[in-house]
Amino acid sequence: MDRIQDVLASSAGQTGMTRAAQMLSRPDALMGGGAAAGAAPASFANVLVDAIQGVQRAQSEAAAVQGAYQQGDPEVGLETTMIAMNKASLSFQMLAQARNRVIAAYNEVMNMQV
Repeated sequence: MDRIQDVLASSAGQTGMTRAAQMLSRPDALMGGGAAAGAAPASFANVLVDAIQGVQRAQSEAAAVQGAYQQGDPEVGLETTMIAMNKASLSFQMLAQARNRVIAAYNEVMNMQV
């Protein structure tokens, strides 16, 4: 139980995608009852919503940086634009892979013989 509380407490300041990756790599951290002080227990739905919002933020930021670069903003360089676009692309790919793993796990459970 202490280990779950430590995982949840350490993930409080992380972005949605980082937290989702941590939770997906350690499914035991999704167990209820291990909430940090004053925080709601982390559920799979909350982790998923955070991940989707993180991808949306990364894509919005990339679009804004790309637009600023195309308009000739001297504060935005090509390297900044490419980094933002790659971050958005990688976060979307990670979310797609997480979705694929969840679907594969669901199919495996549904194919189990009882």
